[in-house]
Amino acid sequence: MSEPVKRRRRPAVACVLCRRRKIKCNREFPCTNCIRSRTGDCVYEARPVETSDEPRDAPANAFSGAGQWKPHQQPILPSPYPQTSAAKSNVGSHHSSPGSMQSSPVPKQLSHENEAKRLRLRIRELEDQLSRVSIESSSSSPLTTVSSSIETTTSKLGGVFHVQCDTPIGNGGPMIARSMMHKTRMFGQSHWCVTGVLLIRDIFETIDAQLQERGAEAWAGIARCKTLARYIKARRSPAWPASRNSPLPEKCVADALVKNYLENMELLYRVLHIPTFQERYDALWTSDTPPDPAFAVQVKLVLALGAVTHDETFSLRTCAMQWAYEAQTWLTEPKFKARLDIQTIQTNILLLFAQEQLGIVGDSMWISVGGLVRRAIYMGLHRDPARLPDRTILASEMHRRLWNTISELNLQSSLGSGGPVFMSMSDFDTLPPGNFDDDQLLELDPVPRPPHECTQMTLALALRETCSQRLDALRFLNDVSSGGSYEETLRLDAELRASYKLLGQRLQSCRGQGAKASLTSIELRVLDIIMYRYLTALHVPYFVAAMQEAKYAYSRAVVVDCALKVWTSLAGSPSIRGAVSVSPPPPSFDATDHLRRKVTRGMGFFTIAAMHSALLVVMELRAQLRESSGLGPKLLRPDLLAVLQQSQAWSLEVIRAGHTNVKGYLLLRIIAEHIDGMSRSLSQEALVENLLRAAMDVSETCDMSGDWAFTTFRSPSAMATVNILYPSGPSFDLDYYLGKHMPIVQENWKPLGLQSWEIIVLEPGQQYQIQAILKWDSLESFSKAKEGEAGANVFGDIPKFTTAKPDAVVGNRTAGQSLL
Repeated sequence: MSEPVKRRRRPAVACVLCRRRKIKCNREFPCTNCIRSRTGDCVYEARPVETSDEPRDAPANAFSGAGQWKPHQQPILPSPYPQTSAAKSNVGSHHSSPGSMQSSPVPKQLSHENEAKRLRLRIRELEDQLSRVSIESSSSSPLTTVSSSIETTTSKLGGVFHVQCDTPIGNGGPMIARSMMHKTRMFGQSHWCVTGVLLIRDIFETIDAQLQERGAEAWAGIARCKTLARYIKARRSPAWPASRNSPLPEKCVADALVKNYLENMELLYRVLHIPTFQERYDALWTSDTPPDPAFAVQVKLVLALGAVTHDETFSLRTCAMQWAYEAQTWLTEPKFKARLDIQTIQTNILLLFAQEQLGIVGDSMWISVGGLVRRAIYMGLHRDPARLPDRTILASEMHRRLWNTISELNLQSSLGSGGPVFMSMSDFDTLPPGNFDDDQLLELDPVPRPPHECTQMTLALALRETCSQRLDALRFLNDVSSGGSYEETLRLDAELRASYKLLGQRLQSCRGQGAKASLTSIELRVLDIIMYRYLTALHVPYFVAAMQEAKYAYSRAVVVDCALKVWTSLAGSPSIRGAVSVSPPPPSFDATDHLRRKVTRGMGFFTIAAMHSALLVVMELRAQLRESSGLGPKLLRPDLLAVLQQSQAWSLEVIRAGHTNVKGYLLLRIIAEHIDGMSRSLSQEALVENLLRAAMDVSETCDMSGDWAFTTFRSPSAMATVNILYPSGPSFDLDYYLGKHMPIVQENWKPLGLQSWEIIVLEPGQQYQIQAILKWDSLESFSKAKEGEAGANVFGDIPKFTTAKPDAVVGNRTAGQSLL
């Protein structure tokens, strides 16, 4: 009997993981199952056999030669601008007609494109991981091994801070701060406090012990400021849940607020389609039917954001708080499915901005943005409209604009909080918005303008072009698994600078033919500030180390240079004239444009950027003093000294504008006294006395008074009050008075000593109908202001709103006492 013929064993064509799990392998490299498992490399015992029935969605030329993988050398995200007719047809024609936008792509071709793009993104992620591993493993230096430790700093002024630091083992390398715990919150490496605590802890350690022993009076004043601040914030907050029946302001005021928002904020963060919003807003004032509640909430949020920089005193703060609370009440109603629409997404974004700018206590921006991202993904905003059911050009572009804004908010909140960004470029395929003016989207067949033409989208698209580089930087800084090597910091720095350099060259010559002729100087400053913030975040972990090791000198130079540029753009003076002294601070801060008003009156990203930049500059000044040698006078850079002086004036102006936190002003005053003592080579005892006196001065400067609706601060000479009373009877145009006349008063009399004003509408039946309370630094200043051109401008405007002859009651402040 013959032996049975042995069947030839078939060669293994599946990868090791798929064979072990007994699942079907698509024989790609890496295969789909290995990509999903995220367990490591995809390993084959033998090369996958090339067959004619290769999967349809495998990218062409994926394997070549001896089976080596060759990634596609194509951009991660295609440009929103059409290059050729063939390129247009790959994604779907966005320029044919609103009704036929989705009919042109072939499903099979679109599937190939999706798979190819997914693989290219995955390749890039793997290459990034490989580059980091290579950098860490290529060196046999002990620097590759670090030990983690917790540095705890306790201060009566600031509280308890636990900073997690990494220190290289073996060669005594520098200590690098990675994260920080304060109370119940954890901040990642990009948060400004993580390195800031290490920079200033010695100052607070010096003053803290002395405050407890000899500074009882100063500490009592600071504690009183904190108590009053908590009370003011509680009184400012409207009742919860807030009633949504509050009326809109007068039309002239509302128009000014809407215009302020659309011109100064909407073009950076695209949320609304301006012509559509403007049309519906105008109808609110002419229609007899009740307005749509959802749109009324949206309008109130726009008014609240416009109120922040409407005037120099933020006179509409109380109204803005009420409008924001009404929007929050509306959004928390239990109507989840009914709120899954574009209008609600817009309202969510506007509410986030309002809460941040007004300082409304709630979840941090990072937490709220995380919920917004998930809501947007649930609605499909992360998928490009070309891959979704048919929709109009306007709907498709608003889809892309909103996702672009949400992505930018995600990056911005991660940078500010130090939290993980929780997003990669492979998590979405929504294309960048087209370079359209808003009016173009109402046309039948709009064509996007070329990149070199300026439109209402240019600013937002400029940020999108650097999205990938900024995302890489944030993942490097804030991801828990990030190694944080200095070589990787330098690589990311070079990539970010190169991309922004190319972008800047194009934007400088960008001119438009439509709604926007060119980018304003303020818009260019905003772009600069954002990019410098990312560069600062990359290098500031090595700022302290650079003071000990020359290896990190480049990072120190980058931090100081970026901080100076950010400070000058936001709050400083671009020119330095003559010698500058560390004290006293200048008498006032000049908010010359809406950006400076935002950084003073509002809160959030730009205010923190100004504070962080000022702190880094003054700490560099202190470091230079410590490093100086010789017996002669210590010469310091005048531009750094100017920031020391200007930052104190700015922080005081922030408090005058209504902020209740005095820690920033206290910190800068103490550091200024410390630098002054070091420059004069004072003894330790004299230095401590100066620091205690500075703390006491800050507590005495705080004078929270009035009706607790706002916070006022005064200098010792702010003693005069002028009451202007308008008799009852004659007509009085209150809209003109508030919207036109008081800005004239402010513009003409503020430089002459006017410090604040308040308008009171008196009850009917009294002798007077309107009372204006003007606070002056002295009666002499008021007497001078009445004369000359300034007085003529103010008094000459009175006949335009009333025929009444006002009475003036003047006097000096003699005494006063808070009863809280």
